[in-house]
Amino acid sequence: MTDIQLKKMLGQLHAARIEASLLEECLETSKNNPGDFLLKKNSTFKIIEETLNILNQKERLIIETHVIRHHTWAETMVIFSEKYGQGYERSERTLKRIQSSALKKMVDFINQSSLKEYFHE
Repeated sequence: MTDIQLKKMLGQLHAARIEASLLEECLETSKNNPGDFLLKKNSTFKIIEETLNILNQKERLIIETHVIRHHTWAETMVIFSEKYGQGYERSERTLKRIQSSALKKMVDFINQSSLKEYFHE
């Protein structure tokens, strides 16, 4: 193993832990209640909630503030500025770019894992 390989694996460790934990929970739920639609629906929300953990703090704040709590972009900019300080203000365009990147990161995580079977198109 090289240091580059180790660094790559360490970079994947956090996401792998989240995936393993979720898969274990989903398997346990389906084993105890096979075919239960409500439990499967709750599992999808649990997966989405836990997938937020792969985001960094800034990405998570934007997703939780704008997408989950439905704040406007102006409100999100104020909340972001309050959280990180006046010198760390970001434009609406920058926050939208961060949101887009965060959503892509979450979608990629789900699609590259065994968890995608819990989602229907």
